[in-house]
Amino acid sequence: MINVHGTAAAVVLAGLACSSTLEPRSGITLLATNSTCLIGRCDSLEVLAFPSNQPNTPGGYWSFDLGLLTTPEACFKVPASATFRVIGVNADGSRDTTTFTWTSADPLSLGAQAASGSRIQASPTTAAFVPATAAGWRIAFPTDSRASPGAVCAAT
Repeated sequence: MINVHGTAAAVVLAGLACSSTLEPRSGITLLATNSTCLIGRCDSLEVLAFPSNQPNTPGGYWSFDLGLLTTPEACFKVPASATFRVIGVNADGSRDTTTFTWTSADPLSLGAQAASGSRIQASPTTAAFVPATAAGWRIAFPTDSRASPGAVCAAT
């Protein structure tokens, strides 16, 4: 005799296990603390996000700008997705474009550099994390080596 209820339950549980992929989400925030601040003066830091799906290009790391940190703390929105296009030129003069897409369900690392710094020299300084695993994150620049889940902040 076959246990139909037990079999159905096993099929449902197996289906749930297979469908547990993380979906991209919007509304994720990052509370950044500027640890360079000394008695009324803070260095201006450009906060950058570096997707883990980096193409091999001569122009440095692919990153997107989260914002400028000029105060002791600032709240930034993490976008739900970003794209990077590598445009090559073939021998016949035609163009060949490869698009790299990142979503908040994919890993990224963070970095901060002087606002006057060259983007070509920018690089990540933190461990990778997946933003969609929490609604809010926090980090201190340039001292922390990883972002931690935190409360949602009010991004401007």
